[in-house]
Amino acid sequence: MRQLPAAVIAAALAFGAAPARADQTLIPAGEARAGLKAALGKQIDVRFSESFAKGRLASPDIDGVIVYGLPPGKLCLFGQGKGLEASAPALSQFASPDGGGDVCVPLSDVSVRITPSPAPEGASPMPFYSTDRTACNWVWREGRDLGLWTETCKFDTGLWDVVYDAGTDRFALRVNAGEPYTVLQPFHEAGGATALLPGLKARGLVLDTADCVMAKVEDQPAPDGWTAWQVVPTGKLKQAFDAVVQTEVPDPPCGKLGYAADSVGFFMVSNDHPDRVVYANLGQDGTMIDLASIRLK
Repeated sequence: MRQLPAAVIAAALAFGAAPARADQTLIPAGEARAGLKAALGKQIDVRFSESFAKGRLASPDIDGVIVYGLPPGKLCLFGQGKGLEASAPALSQFASPDGGGDVCVPLSDVSVRITPSPAPEGASPMPFYSTDRTACNWVWREGRDLGLWTETCKFDTGLWDVVYDAGTDRFALRVNAGEPYTVLQPFHEAGGATALLPGLKARGLVLDTADCVMAKVEDQPAPDGWTAWQVVPTGKLKQAFDAVVQTEVPDPPCGKLGYAADSVGFFMVSNDHPDRVVYANLGQDGTMIDLASIRLK
């Protein structure tokens, strides 16, 4: 089994983690919120408290449940076919009001089970979630100015992985070594995201019009320590977009690095390094990169 560095295990224990199996560590869900935000839609291994599991679950340990939400004080998990059935009488009171078969459990009644694993020198701890626990593994990749954890997955559709192109200074997702799809692009700009906008317009990455502005947003999955920004339409451009989006999915109104109705793309600015701006393109369903693991050089 893989092992985490001793310092990482010590830190986990310091904020309330408890020993699980000999090769695992338990971290209370309430202490793992940052990681759970990154794990939305992904698989994790969990252990439920004895009081919650008794009379409700065949085992307090369930592998490969999917994280579906983090409402206040709760963790919503999908585990149908794994013993976490929202339709079961003993669990029906915890069924999500939104339906879908997920169960919303009090944070105090669930912990994340982590199998320790080594990390290269200077790397962040390996993420505890996975797109697919049986098909994927984490790989630490470094570019010119940053490093982060990326997944390599062997699906029925082929090999999915993330590669770094030194020539363009971009990280890209590819399938079966096909055409790379940019998922992360770093920028250096002394004035941060707003000062970056004119250069993006000059390069044709954003529509060159005053109606496209860089705005700080709160609804994007930027990790702790970063702010999120998007190039959004204003004025007549926004009016036209709002009218069309009611009946169809239009092209991004401000260009390829601007806001899109059917995918998630945004800029992140480091609180500690305000001249470092990173564009993250998560597509429609997320991509195999862990934003919270980014380490700037």
